[in-house]
Order: sequence, then C-alpha cells, then structure tokens
Amino acid sequence: MLISSTSKNNKILRGLLWGMLKRILRREPNPFRALSLLARMLKRRRAILDSPKGGRYVHSQGRYFWESDAPGWPSAAFDKYIDNELGRYLPDRPEGIPLQTVIFAITSRCPLQCRHCYEWDNLDAKEHLSPADLEVIMNKIREQGIRHVQMSGGEPLARFGDLLELTDKYGREMDLWILTSGFGLTAEKAEALSKAGLTGANISLDHWDPVQHNDFRNHQQSFYWAKEAAVNCRRAGLAVSLSLCATRSFVTQENLDRYLALSKEWQVDFIRVLEPRPAGRFAGTEVSLGQAEEELLDSFYLSTNSKPLQLRYPIVSYPGYYQRRTGCFGAGDRYLYIDSRGDFHACPFCLGKAGNALKDPFEMAIAVMKGRGCHVFPANQG
Repeated sequence: MLISSTSKNNKILRGLLWGMLKRILRREPNPFRALSLLARMLKRRRAILDSPKGGRYVHSQGRYFWESDAPGWPSAAFDKYIDNELGRYLPDRPEGIPLQTVIFAITSRCPLQCRHCYEWDNLDAKEHLSPADLEVIMNKIREQGIRHVQMSGGEPLARFGDLLELTDKYGREMDLWILTSGFGLTAEKAEALSKAGLTGANISLDHWDPVQHNDFRNHQQSFYWAKEAAVNCRRAGLAVSLSLCATRSFVTQENLDRYLALSKEWQVDFIRVLEPRPAGRFAGTEVSLGQAEEELLDSFYLSTNSKPLQLRYPIVSYPGYYQRRTGCFGAGDRYLYIDSRGDFHACPFCLGKAGNALKDPFEMAIAVMKGRGCHVFPANQG
C-alpha cells in the first residue's frame, strides 16, 4: 500500500535514517565520522537518482519500501543491505564488497513466446538445474551476503513447486521477488507464496491495451493473467510492481499516461520501466530508443515521482535514467544475472558467460565481468 501522508512519510524517513546510522555506528563508533559517512551515502544516492522518490514509500507485510530492488525496512535483510553498501564508503574499502541483488532464472520453461524475451535461446521443455542445483546456487548467494534475490525464468511460476520450496527455505532471511508474466498466478498460489515468505511480484505488462499486450506476448490470455496476478498478489499482502518494456512504438505521452492510470486503477506499488535491448529474441534488431523517447521517459519518471502523495501514483523506477548519467550497476558491481543453466552474466541484457554458479566462485565471475564491463553503459563510478 502506498503511503499518502506527508507526515507519515517523514516519520518513515526519520526511522530509515536512524536505522542506517545505527548500522554505521557498528563500524564507525565516532558519531561525527558516522554522520559524515551517512551524509556521503545519501549524497551519492541523490546524485544517482536525481528524483524525489526518496520521500515516497510503500507499506507491505509490516515493512516500508522505497523501491523494488532493495530490502524493506525494518528487517535483517535491510541491515545487511546497509552493511554491504557502507563498505563502499569506508576509508579502508574492503575487497569483495557483496552485491546488493541477484537476478536468478530458476527455470527454462515458459508458456509464452514474448517478442522481446532475453532468455529466448535458453528456453526449453526440460529443466537444466535440478531442485538440488537451485539450492546450491541459493546457498552460494546467501554466503555472499546478498539478501535480495529476483527469481525469474522463463516463467518462474512454471516451476511452482520448486519456487514455493525455495521461498519457504530462504524467504525469512532474504527479500525474494518473482519476475513474472503473471501467467497462472491464481489467488491460491499468491496466498501460498505470501505465507511462504515471498516479498513481492514484478509483473510484466507491456501495454495498457489488452490486444497490443497480448500481441507482444504472443498469447491471448496474457493481459488477463497480468491483471489477475496483480490483484491476487495485492490481496495476498505482497508488494506489486509492473514491469514495462518501453518500445519505440509505445513511448508516447498518451500511452504513458494511460499506463499510469491503469497501474493506479490496479493499485500497484511500483512501475519499473526498462528499455529494449538487442539481446535474446531482439538480438540483431534495431530496438534502442532515440533521444526523443529517452527524454520523454525521463520526464515521465521525474514528473510521476513528483506528483502529490495523496494521488497514490505508483513509485516509478527507470534504470536507463541513471545509467546514462552514472553508469551501469550490473556486471558484478551491485548485481549480476544467473541464467537457467546456472551461467553468470553481467545482466539479462548483457549476455556473455562469465563462469557457472554451480562450479565457479562468485569472485571469479565478478572479476571477469568487471574486466569486460557493460556492453551499453560505462561502469558505475561509486
């Protein structure tokens, strides 16, 4: 649920800052130096985002969220997130600073044939990772100090039994999200995932118009299930985000306005705007946005997050905005991608095997990724 009271948001912000300061004081007991470190962390965040969304929060399962890519506060996962981020600002910056999140494709199966699928070359009728393999990789993620995992595919719901078991095993100590088309996400499944410890669902919706969304996803029930999933997850108490692949043809003011209105009608918490990349099924095609489309998305991102809280518009995340200004956070900086065969990649769109999570240590894969960098944006500078 979006918080629409300014006084409530200010109270949450004070709690968040105090929670961060307490974690910093564990590493830096001098209060003046601790406050200086907190100020540096906040300044860097403002420089990256350049958006007022830092004063907007979502309440879900007794915690508060400002984005879908970070753990909710208060929680042990949030504390670990702050500890990990703090390492970047200490004078004696430690080696091997943990990632903040991992995108992990737990299945190679999917009932759809989406036009933009980045896992297109890996889709298969059989699984390449056994349930035991999934646990091995999840244990490695946990051992790395990572407390935020986004489980994708394929379609993670196609492997519902294993998804439920993973959620039950790891959902109490990590923030777990599913990246899903919503296909088959019934009320019963949403409730089961919520009880098992799932944090939220990031549901793909690529158009406000059912016909055009279904065409993009190559399935006539795709829009129906996206809406069902959003409603069912919200009723089960899960945080809900919509994920938009903003193609050239979609990026108009009218389409963005109608998409925003629909997301408000569905009472979702977040919107994640992703730019199309020539990867997967889009490989070899000219799908990158032009300057006019980028500027329109910039405006949408900034203006929506500036709207009065009382209007209850979702919080918008637009990675392309800060990537063009500060660099990419993938490629082993703050996140990486593990595909449905267990192979490490810089991100879902910068594919290029950098080892295998079953056989190779994270440290080796991260070193390879940092050596290569991002295919599209320069490395993040802090």
